[in-house]
Amino acid sequence: MAPATFSCLIGILIWYLLFPFKVFYIVVAVIFFVTGIAICNDLSKEWGKDPRRIVIDEYVAILLPLYFTPQRIIPLAITVILFRFFDIVKPPPIRKLENLSGGWGIMFDDLLAAVYTTIIVLFLRLIPLNVF
Repeated sequence: MAPATFSCLIGILIWYLLFPFKVFYIVVAVIFFVTGIAICNDLSKEWGKDPRRIVIDEYVAILLPLYFTPQRIIPLAITVILFRFFDIVKPPPIRKLENLSGGWGIMFDDLLAAVYTTIIVLFLRLIPLNVF
């Protein structure tokens, strides 16, 4: 759990540096995601199915909800906590995606956790609480 949570800091750094450059942010995220599938596929052959040592899935997937997160500490903290919650608990059908072969399963379960997080982040942005 700690390596995956710590790896979110890489995603936060990417978000922080590329946030002003929206198109470049999207291009980098897509390139990282596709590369992550290949990397995870190769490493899972050697290390087994979804080893904890692979963290590219976390720091790439968190880029999706961060794209919709304002650059302020409270929204950032909420986004990271939500993402880690969905990544750890893996509510349906996230856990089923782990059954995809190789890098696909490793990357897509985190991507769906990121989609769940994004839905909540977008909903929170609609609420006029001045948090988001």
